[in-house]
Amino acid sequence: MRRLKNEFKMLVTMLKKSHSRMMSKILAFFSLFGSLGTLLCCALPVTLVSLGMGASFASLTSSFPQINCLTQRKDALFIITAILLGFSFMVMKRSQSLACPIDTDQKAVCQVSKKVSTKLFWATVIIYFVGVIFSYILPYLLY
Repeated sequence: MRRLKNEFKMLVTMLKKSHSRMMSKILAFFSLFGSLGTLLCCALPVTLVSLGMGASFASLTSSFPQINCLTQRKDALFIITAILLGFSFMVMKRSQSLACPIDTDQKAVCQVSKKVSTKLFWATVIIYFVGVIFSYILPYLLY
């Protein structure tokens, strides 16, 4: 009976860890997706027009009219992306404090994945702030 109880506890612990990993992957995906959305809706059009590529921007919006839909809802897009980035930051910091497995192969993979996810997170934050600058700061400075 005691053995069965211990095995059940181990199973519950494994399920919690896999659920936590899955949630961190989902959060990372949606924060990156949101940051790319802010870049597409706001930074890319301003950059193309600023560089004198207005025809390229017109071609882009005619090929992908969804960009206009993102632009019309940019406030909600930026707020939701900021919230997702905040959650991703908390999950990333929590996962960095967790120890990697003892097995050398798994430990190497774990350390590499932590480094890659940290770099990917900060690249996402940079993309987000580029979108913020082009959407909210530059229009007030230029107009």
